[in-house]
This record gives sequence, C-alpha cells and structure tokens, in this order.
Amino acid sequence: MSHMLLRRKLRELCNSTSTLLWLEGAKHERILGVSLQGDRLIMQLANGTTRVVSFEKFAVTAVGLQFWAQGRPGVLYKWEQVPKATWATSDATAKTDTSRNGNDDDGHEPPPDVAA
Repeated sequence: MSHMLLRRKLRELCNSTSTLLWLEGAKHERILGVSLQGDRLIMQLANGTTRVVSFEKFAVTAVGLQFWAQGRPGVLYKWEQVPKATWATSDATAKTDTSRNGNDDDGHEPPPDVAA
C-alpha cells in the first residue's frame, strides 16, 4: 500500500471525534497527535511523551491502522465509544494524579485487542 493512502487514513483518524489509542499486546496508550516521517510513526502520548515506531508494513483495518515492526504488530485504534471530549475534561486530574498506573484509562476499560 502506498504512503499516500497511509497519510489519508492518518488524517481521517486524527480528524475524527473518537479517542485514538495505540495498542500493542495487552498495553494501550492514549494518542493526542500523530505524524508520519518516512517509515516512522511519531505519536504524541497523553502522558506528555513522544513514541516513535519504525515499521516495515502497515494495513488499513475497520478500526484504524495496523503496523508491523520487527514482526510485532501494533494498532492505531479509533475508540468510538469514548469521544475525545470525554478525555479532555479529565486531563487535569490525570496529569496530577501520580498513583495512576500510566494507562490514562479514567476508569474506562480499554477496547479488546483487535489486531487483525
């Protein structure tokens, strides 16, 4: 698949009103912004860090995009059940509460691992 298709799908995901998550195995992270530089996906995480994922291939799925890096899959997932506004209203609490487990889940269960 072409990088043009990938850029179009990333733009669509980022412009949606849904929350974006990065799923890798049983771990999930909330995504605030995404950019693409060649074969690297650069994600701004809700905890204030940046994550860079180099990938060899990708696929468009019904729920977002799946990437493979060194044979391991990761999914950029559009979580439609929780709109972005829901997370935005609780950001102040999430940033100041140090007892959290780092998942920024605000009591919501993460979506099932739907890597296809």
